[in-house]
Amino acid sequence: MLSTRFTQHSLVTEAHKTIQGTLSATSITLDATMGNGHDTLFLARHSAKVYAFDIQQSALDTTYQQLKDHHLADKVKLIHDSHAHMRQHIPANEQINVIVFNLGYLPRGNTEIITQTKSTLSALNQSLKILSPSGIISILCYPGHIGGQEEMIAVIDWYEQLDNHQFAITIIHSMQETAQSPRLFIIKALAQRYI
Repeated sequence: MLSTRFTQHSLVTEAHKTIQGTLSATSITLDATMGNGHDTLFLARHSAKVYAFDIQQSALDTTYQQLKDHHLADKVKLIHDSHAHMRQHIPANEQINVIVFNLGYLPRGNTEIITQTKSTLSALNQSLKILSPSGIISILCYPGHIGGQEEMIAVIDWYEQLDNHQFAITIIHSMQETAQSPRLFIIKALAQRYI
């Protein structure tokens, strides 16, 4: 099942609004690309436990400081590793309720260090295996930077292969969208799915 909608909000705000309904005080969540920690902080505020990944130590440092400032550091496991290795860090019996991907590069960081299509696809495939039966994956793509268009096309190809009896997909566009604008993809697991 595929649907499209438009928003006047930033796509980060829209992602948070969309996933918040899935979150509860007992949720286990995962930030696949912690960056400056905004998604990690949001998840920590609305769930019991968060796994957060990034390959850059500066991202872990910034995120830890944000969590510490808001007294939420004890809820989060910061992992200095690629999201492509997420299953090595998640206990086999643990199911994740919400998984957030905010792709591209670290804002105010080195713009040459970007998420890579191959590792992103690996992480997305692993996400399907650890996602809870009614869980949600949020993927924010940025086609405006070098490598971003290729990555977004690969994400689209990936979700188009999903069984529409097992997943509902929503594409969220900005009202002022251009070819370079970010795109938000929401993948919602349907309870009767099987992996």
